[in-house]
Amino acid sequence: MSRRTIWHGCQGTLLLLLFLPSAAGDEPVPLRSRTIDIAYAVNDDALPLDVVHLWYTMDCGNTWIAGPADEDRHAPASFEAPGEGLYGFFLVLENTTGPSSGPPKRGTEPHLWAFVDYTVPVVQMHPPRQTMVLGRAVLQLYWTAVDAHLGTRPVEIWYRRLPSEDWRPATTGPLPNTGRYDWRLPVDLDGAIAVRIRVCDLGGNRVDSEPQAVELISTSPPPMVTPHGAGRGVRVPSTTQGSRTGSDGARERAAHLYAEAIAAGARGEYRKGIAGLREVVRLNPEHAEAFAEMGEMLYRVGDFERALSAYGLALQQQPAMRTALRGAARAYRQKNDLAAAAGHLRTILRHNPNDAEIWVNLGDVAIYQGDDVLARECYTRAAQIDPTATQAIEDARRRLTLMAEVSRTYRPGQSVVP
Repeated sequence: MSRRTIWHGCQGTLLLLLFLPSAAGDEPVPLRSRTIDIAYAVNDDALPLDVVHLWYTMDCGNTWIAGPADEDRHAPASFEAPGEGLYGFFLVLENTTGPSSGPPKRGTEPHLWAFVDYTVPVVQMHPPRQTMVLGRAVLQLYWTAVDAHLGTRPVEIWYRRLPSEDWRPATTGPLPNTGRYDWRLPVDLDGAIAVRIRVCDLGGNRVDSEPQAVELISTSPPPMVTPHGAGRGVRVPSTTQGSRTGSDGARERAAHLYAEAIAAGARGEYRKGIAGLREVVRLNPEHAEAFAEMGEMLYRVGDFERALSAYGLALQQQPAMRTALRGAARAYRQKNDLAAAAGHLRTILRHNPNDAEIWVNLGDVAIYQGDDVLARECYTRAAQIDPTATQAIEDARRRLTLMAEVSRTYRPGQSVVP
């Protein structure tokens, strides 16, 4: 563990002491180490010192505890903090003429305040969501940050244009740990960016989340063909005259366009992918996978209503399609329809009760519903049910750890959603 040195002068009746200004002013010095070195200095005329007493308080000066004496009587005086929290320190130096002051008592002002915090925060960023608010592009950011010693505004948001490595602050100052922030995007910001959450605790520990890549695109939906009688939201495009739906030629072209649309989506070009998938289902309205992929891309651009319509069209053809059920569950969760989200996830589990990833998803929905008991059961099952599902096991264990941390350190208003 690294050692932190604090320079601070002693105050008292011994006039030969050298007074040094406080390095931290009225604010506690943040310390990330349990081991602390407190330096002091005296005039040469006051040497040699007979005794150096170190006192400390952990209750703002109500009670004082005698710390270890500085045996060599030369700076610094070493101190091993018994735990984390706010400490006040008071030095009493003594030579043949007497002590610099009496021992501290109730109400004595410490020579130095320090906040000891050697445990780094835990921070996890969740997938952002782009939307429009009053005609302005907004990126909705979500995170979970857990620590026993967070200040009132411990969160910073940083972003960079890809592929640049130059990180910039997204806000003018730190934010409270609400678990969500709606970032009004600069008008000149477009294309691919990366976003991360930084959390700083009272001890000065700084932790960055894993960055999330986002392809910023217009949230205004492109025009869609709406034939009479089609369902709400996503419409099945009309066929052009001369193309025979279901013919071998149409299916072959649909397969080619489907591959191109999937490739566009993988590159983050969701608008291009959505347009390609509309052409696919025009040529082959029975292409359930195309509807499911369209739902995924519409979800990515924040159009949850049309995403649900696309997923619904896929499920009309294949009621047990996992990708469509899972995608619809995510969209319902974003719309805060948690019962519908849980219902779609349970449909998947009825067909495959050993799907560890879906158990994790169901646990997340339970957290949003405030059912910590069910969430813990889901995460525990996800961690045990399929030894080959390594990512789901890791996610489930991380969530269980976060829940355990929150149960020990929870304060009203703190975000606990994984």
